[in-house]
Amino acid sequence: MENRTGWVHAFYTELVRLGVYADLLYRRDEGGVSTSTAFVLWLNGLGEQVDELILFGRTHPEAGRAQYRLADAGIRFVSLPYYESLRHVGAVAAATARSAAIWNRELSRCDAVLIFGPHPYAALFGLQAHFAHVPTVVGVRQDLPVYLSYRFNGLKRRAAVAAGRSLELISRRLAREGGAVAVGEEMARRYAARSGRVLATGVSLVRAADLVAVEEAVARPWPGGHQVLVAGRLDPEKNPMLLLETAKALRQTGPWQLVVAGTGSMAAELASQVRSQGLEDSLLLVGRLDRERLFELHRQSTVLLHVSLTEGQPQVFYEAAAAGLPIVATAVGGVPAALAHGRRGALVPPSDVAAIVTAIYELGSEPTRRIAMIRAASEWAANETLDVQVGRVAAFISEVASATSQPRRLSARRRR
Repeated sequence: MENRTGWVHAFYTELVRLGVYADLLYRRDEGGVSTSTAFVLWLNGLGEQVDELILFGRTHPEAGRAQYRLADAGIRFVSLPYYESLRHVGAVAAATARSAAIWNRELSRCDAVLIFGPHPYAALFGLQAHFAHVPTVVGVRQDLPVYLSYRFNGLKRRAAVAAGRSLELISRRLAREGGAVAVGEEMARRYAARSGRVLATGVSLVRAADLVAVEEAVARPWPGGHQVLVAGRLDPEKNPMLLLETAKALRQTGPWQLVVAGTGSMAAELASQVRSQGLEDSLLLVGRLDRERLFELHRQSTVLLHVSLTEGQPQVFYEAAAAGLPIVATAVGGVPAALAHGRRGALVPPSDVAAIVTAIYELGSEPTRRIAMIRAASEWAANETLDVQVGRVAAFISEVASATSQPRRLSARRRR
């Protein structure tokens, strides 16, 4: 497995035109193209590494503006037909043929493609690229069958997991022929078993300017404002209902408050339970925040808490580490590796409220250990900024393209 986590590999050819597909929903207005998903900021950074990034995405039919804007320079947006979600099978089927035709038309203009999945369109586009002999790299973030098992029940779960496994097989096959960019060491190991070209990386949205000086971070008084930050989607696999019992347990030990930043399919249910159980003072739901406000919360909080049941490598860890915020997280999926098996943050079993409370207490009672965690995490965040990661990914894709494109040759032009 090629796991280059601390340096950008030297390469002798560079990408000029890179096609990228990720299942995001975009909006258009007079100001340009935007989306509600912060991942587009990472794609903006990747666009700085190539002459042209050709980004494909389904576009809402009504004009509008979302939170995160696509960069004007270096990125050409190619609109795909709209469907609300994969649950709307008829709309997806109607959009698929047109989407495939648009993708196929643009393939001849790409030196390589990066396709994030597994996803039905990612599988289709990957196979099209494969048969068109366009170097293909797949991007994988988490175990899709496990993720789907938390999203469905009964027969629907069995069908969804089976579909997820099929999409995983296609993704692995494409990676074997080209390469894979895997989020986290665990996913990289899985793909490396079938492919020699695998890059383990993360998805950090942190820039160097966002980093809090480590000495400033370790000098903060504990526990400060007794604020526990939870940031992420409120969906079943994220286990948000556990926060109710966590808030109850923590308020028995002091004036702790959980501040929950995010939204999702379980947001209304969680809010209802907060009201019915009288937890308004202990569990504050602030919804989805812009990045400036979220970074402010990281800097104000005492600890970041992450309680997922399944996970790849959480983006929020980079933000907490950059802010010098201690982390307590469930030891699932790629989390232990991301936290260096306890060196960058405290690990607890999933759904274990007592272990969470103990871990937070020990951060206060063992300041030497807490400071060591903050230092280790801060160093990690500084070495894994958005700019470092996208540079590494661009270098890796260029290397894959050089190794798999014959007789195609890429033009050499260094942007930086």
